[in-house]
Amino acid sequence: MTERGGGADQKEVSEDDPPENGSGEDLVPPSKKLPPGKRHLKKQESTFFGRNSMMLGDTNVPLYKQLHLSWTRPPSNCLVIKKYHDPAVLKKFKMMCIWLITVRGLDVYVEEKDFEELQTIKAGELPRSSSYDNFQSISTKNLDTEFIGLIEKIKVWKIGKDKLNNKIDFIACLGGDGTLLYASSLFQRSVPPIIAFSLGSLGFLTPFDFKEFPTVLNKVLKGTLGFTLRNRLESTLWSKGAGGESEDDDDHIIIPESVQVLNEVVIHRGIYSGVCMIDIYCDDFFVTTVIGDGVIVATPTGSTAYAAATGASIVAPSVPCYIIAPICPHSLSFRPIMVPLNCSLKCKLNKDARGDALISFDGRHRQDFTKNHVVDISASEYPLPCIDKEGSMQDWFNGLQNTLLWNGRSTAQKPLEKKK
Repeated sequence: MTERGGGADQKEVSEDDPPENGSGEDLVPPSKKLPPGKRHLKKQESTFFGRNSMMLGDTNVPLYKQLHLSWTRPPSNCLVIKKYHDPAVLKKFKMMCIWLITVRGLDVYVEEKDFEELQTIKAGELPRSSSYDNFQSISTKNLDTEFIGLIEKIKVWKIGKDKLNNKIDFIACLGGDGTLLYASSLFQRSVPPIIAFSLGSLGFLTPFDFKEFPTVLNKVLKGTLGFTLRNRLESTLWSKGAGGESEDDDDHIIIPESVQVLNEVVIHRGIYSGVCMIDIYCDDFFVTTVIGDGVIVATPTGSTAYAAATGASIVAPSVPCYIIAPICPHSLSFRPIMVPLNCSLKCKLNKDARGDALISFDGRHRQDFTKNHVVDISASEYPLPCIDKEGSMQDWFNGLQNTLLWNGRSTAQKPLEKKK
């Protein structure tokens, strides 16, 4: 049986039948009948992501341990995304593009802004290091000389004009956590597997060291690594009619379409000096009114971002839940909570609120949030497949300890001396 697009709509296929490949627009979305935590895969089932990759699963092991990358055919296209305006990252960006084209023979796609930067900034010399022994055909004398001869082979992707859902096999991210968030925002439906190299400030979500990239990418191309499905939120901002109170008023979507959110949706008071009053509904049932600076609705991935600053729990990425965290609540008892991912949330300003607010989605699409606005938040049907270095839980704990310094202290407690 084959499961398409990360969903539960299945059909019988024989082992000899080639898998169907198409654009992300054609993939069947997952079923909403079961929460993500209960979408267990049977043996010999597969889930497709992007154009050419699939996830293999086995219900004899927990869900977070059973995800393994496999290719329906050898990957041929890679999108390389880099941290913008960083000469050190640009240098490594060129190195990876050269390796992918000359050593592995892949078609490399880059964004238009990155392509322009490639042509205007010199990256200097390629460092001599034993970590780059796999380069073979690449000269270590001058990186730019090698790159100029390949510049015509790089394909340029123009955001908003070119659709890459049916072209990209996997994504290589060079930067920090913000670069990974940006890569997620580029794919509002099915997302190809992402491998993230830590070249930013924190790097909680980017487990790979760039020095190891030839070895790591060879493993990716062979399909020998596992990956974590990071749940995203599907958020839709609505505006009521002119009056905002009449049921006859037509609602319309403010942002172009539903936005896929990897970290969090934030509603906050912005420039207004008073407190916000935000009503929260769960499955259309009124839950509470937040009175404070605002509220955060976060994913487990976002639990280590803004939500962590509010005192919310840090949650492993495989846990199917939302985190509702108030921002500076005017209450001594308002604690952050987690709710199941199979429910839907709705937020709007209370009718007695004295001022407007601002809303943002992963720090993007920032705009006013008034009494005429309602934001619907539900589990996205298109999670983000992030390739693991050591394993889902191992990478998560390593990130907590090495980047956030979880449970770090200068010295361990001394043992008691034994009595003689």
